[in-house]
Amino acid sequence: MSAYTYLVVRVKGATGGEQSHFNLSLGGTSKVFGDYTLDGGGHPALTTTYQDIRIPLVANGISRTSPAQLAMGFWYGGNSTITIDSISFQ
Repeated sequence: MSAYTYLVVRVKGATGGEQSHFNLSLGGTSKVFGDYTLDGGGHPALTTTYQDIRIPLVANGISRTSPAQLAMGFWYGGNSTITIDSISFQ
């Protein structure tokens, strides 16, 4: 995985704003999805239409040499729906 720069998640939410309802863990990093930093310093924000969220691996402390497993989960008390079309690395 050391050849890749980004984790790309093609995702949408049922109502928008679901980025604070679930977490993503990869390569020794686990955060609420909306807490990941994007290029330019912004953070992911889900909408009701599909979009490609490009998460820079190194900038978010994700190990590219020991990525382990990719895991996503909803927080306790969260009540929402997300739809993931694809997950890839670029």
